[in-house]
Amino acid sequence: MAALIKKRALAEYSQVVQERAQPLKQIRLIKKVVSSAVQLNLQSATNSQEVLHILLKFEESLPIDEDSLSGVLRELFDHFPREKEAMVRCKIAMVIKELAYIPSFKYDLYTDEILSLLKTEKSHRVVSQLVDTLTVVGKSQYHNTEVQEKLLSSVFKLLSDSSHLVRSSCLDFLGKLGTTDCQHSRSHQPLQKILADHMYDIDSRVRRSAFNAVLNLHQRGIQVDLAMYDHCCRSLKDDYEDVRMAAIKLIWVLCHLYPESTVPVTDTCEEIRLVDDGFVKICNSINDFSMKVRKEAASLLGSLHLVSPKFLEQTLDKKLMSNMRRKRTAHERARENYMSGEWSTGKIWADDAPKEALDPDNISLMNSGACGAFVHGLEDEYLEVRNAALDSLCELSVNSPSFARLSQDCIIDMFNDEIESVRLNAINSIRKVSAHLELREDQLDIILGVLQDFSGTIRESLREMLGHMKLATSSCLNNCVMELLENLKRYPQDKVSIWKCMKKLGENVPNLTLSLAPDLLCIQPYFSTPEPDIEDPAYLSILVLVFNAAARIPTLLPMFSEYVWRHYSYLRKSIPDLVAPLSHPSSQFVVESEVSSDATEDMTTFFNQTSARLETLSRLEDSVAQNLLKMTLKDLDHVSKLGTKFSDSAEFMHKFVQCQLMLSQVVSKTIHFFCEMSTSDSLMSSLDKVLLMTEELEKLFLGVGVSELSLVHQTRLKASAVMLTLVLCRCDEAESSQACRNFLQMMQHVQKFLTINDATLDRFLSELFSKLDGVEDVKPVVLHKLVQNDMSLMQPQALHISNRLCKVEVVIHEPTKTSDNPLKFTAGLTAALPLHASINNIQDVSCIRALVKYPDLETQLVKLNFNDFRKLGPLRYNLVTNVILSHRLWSEPCHVEVSLVLCTEPGYQPISSSNKSGLFTLQLSKPVTVLVATKPIKC
Repeated sequence: MAALIKKRALAEYSQVVQERAQPLKQIRLIKKVVSSAVQLNLQSATNSQEVLHILLKFEESLPIDEDSLSGVLRELFDHFPREKEAMVRCKIAMVIKELAYIPSFKYDLYTDEILSLLKTEKSHRVVSQLVDTLTVVGKSQYHNTEVQEKLLSSVFKLLSDSSHLVRSSCLDFLGKLGTTDCQHSRSHQPLQKILADHMYDIDSRVRRSAFNAVLNLHQRGIQVDLAMYDHCCRSLKDDYEDVRMAAIKLIWVLCHLYPESTVPVTDTCEEIRLVDDGFVKICNSINDFSMKVRKEAASLLGSLHLVSPKFLEQTLDKKLMSNMRRKRTAHERARENYMSGEWSTGKIWADDAPKEALDPDNISLMNSGACGAFVHGLEDEYLEVRNAALDSLCELSVNSPSFARLSQDCIIDMFNDEIESVRLNAINSIRKVSAHLELREDQLDIILGVLQDFSGTIRESLREMLGHMKLATSSCLNNCVMELLENLKRYPQDKVSIWKCMKKLGENVPNLTLSLAPDLLCIQPYFSTPEPDIEDPAYLSILVLVFNAAARIPTLLPMFSEYVWRHYSYLRKSIPDLVAPLSHPSSQFVVESEVSSDATEDMTTFFNQTSARLETLSRLEDSVAQNLLKMTLKDLDHVSKLGTKFSDSAEFMHKFVQCQLMLSQVVSKTIHFFCEMSTSDSLMSSLDKVLLMTEELEKLFLGVGVSELSLVHQTRLKASAVMLTLVLCRCDEAESSQACRNFLQMMQHVQKFLTINDATLDRFLSELFSKLDGVEDVKPVVLHKLVQNDMSLMQPQALHISNRLCKVEVVIHEPTKTSDNPLKFTAGLTAALPLHASINNIQDVSCIRALVKYPDLETQLVKLNFNDFRKLGPLRYNLVTNVILSHRLWSEPCHVEVSLVLCTEPGYQPISSSNKSGLFTLQLSKPVTVLVATKPIKC
């Protein structure tokens, strides 16, 4: 038995069974054939309920084809008179209204049929819906005079209907289609007189429709009569809030149309400007019992810029009342006592003088016009009204410096509001009017108290506001600096924001900084002080303040000791955007304030010479051309690192030249070592880098012209062509066909772009476009030979930069650097990592993602919430969010890399199978390492 086992073990088997992989099943998608003919088939319904069900189901399929429109309309019009239920007829009229939006609707044919149905209809609701349908028809036939006359004649007859639905629909029709020439056929009254009469209708909904109709006339460019103002003033006491709101809007319109017209004042013989009287009327509405009316009134006040200053200033004056009488000043009371001649007890002079009898119903706190309007608006119980009042107050303050100084205290009081959005609105309002204001100490105490707010958005906005303000005294600046330093201890993650605030304070109040500089820098006239730690954020904040003030007052420079100048040199290199350029008195440290005009001309000359040098590449051999590209890359790399305003342009050209060099090297190797597996993988990797860099050139730079973008597209197409030849050498028939289809799709996209912009083509692309012109389906073998034969025509291209480019700039402030204390969380659960970054020169932030790279090389793209991006200005954003981390258990703490990337999807399918997703992740910032430790799950 043992011999048999040994014999079997030593046996040589000559047969090898190889299992072939079964071909993958291809899914065939069959598009469902949709019938073009749509039929209602209302005749099949046995009752009205089934008809309504058919109409509801048909309404879900709208819009329909134009071919089926006439048949459907004919069936609807035929069924309408046979239907007994008014609700179903109303639904039919509603469906006809929706069908009237289709372009092939025959208005001349169906308008008469709708009018005939309107004459015989008895239901008010159905008549109202038919009038709405006629409104849609009339809009499409606005220039058809005959149709407009028919419609207006029918609508005028229905204005006397007993139903408010019909009258409201008719008024809406007149507001959207009425003209100044149209008159009532019987009374011959003009249109606006008819609308004014309906402002006193017994039904409030009709009154609202009348006001809205006048507003629609104004929006259509028809001049509203001045006589409407009196009707609006009367309607301000209407018991329906929508009527009062519409009346306020119409008063606002008339104030803009007739600002200098005079109107009589109530109960007097005086006349004032209409814009002033309208302003007072809108101010009175701030005391309305409806929140919607108060909000609308508060929001409309801000756009009345032509109001007289005396009325404007009254809005901040709040008159107090005691025992239903206005509280008089001490001077007024003394004068009355002196003028009184009545007998009294002798204790108080004129204490028994008779007083006028007052009716409580006639007492109003706002009987003095615009008095206290904004005070009441800012103290309203609803945040919508307070925000609207703040917006209007800010807008009026921007246009009136004197009013801005008066409203300063009112706006600052809103810093203590209980709602965050109101506080933020108040902070932004003060910042907008900062050019007209100067902060006092009592005001600054209120403002600095908000620095302790838990909301990071509030703190950020407040510091930005402080940087724009002017301070009254040096004590104000000292309190502000001390509070900012205290705020730095409490919120160390806000240090960048605090440094920016210090920079702006130094620029705005350099004179006050000069008086505080000895105390801030601890300068002693008799002995030397120890050198502070440059890594201390508080000391760095003081330096930022003083250095920016010294840029405007050179008197500060002699106060600086040698270590201060060393610190300046260090900060100027580490944070140049926060430290202003200075010149040392002994000329040891000299920094140019800005790039001179000669430097600008030199950089322009450098770019032109570089482009001219690259134009000679087509006449050189491959090895010489590649050496020239390498030399050019060194020059461009040096210029891009200088930190000037031309660095981004130099970096753009550097990436483009690098693409040309890599593509040239790949083409040379492909021609000499064609289809060798040893070089194929490295060549594919190089081509992937070229495609990635073309995406960076297209997506990460602003100001790229059409000529530069055309060269980027051509480079991408050439790299894809070389990649196609490598893919076809090692793929099966199915993958080769798919790769060819993707390449042809990309070629059509690039060819269309180049043709539209009339770009100059490369020799290779010219030959390729001419040979494939008009060919719909190209076999992989044919396309492979075409690209392979013309590959030698590929030459590096020269780039001319026409504009100064700007690159997307992202700076991650938090997390800053690796800490000894790791971030701990239980394995399998999640942990929130705070992320704070500044983003500049970007148009769309919706494509930004957080890229997390774990120690096991696993990567994760985290989609960021759009609300976490706060817009600071054009193309400038501030990101404050949390990145969720989660992983398995680790044996020891490890570093996790976090960075921000831009995810883009090109408009073409990838050629290589290595990038099947077609999604490019473009790095926007350097990765930040965070020490993370996972804990085991406790049982």
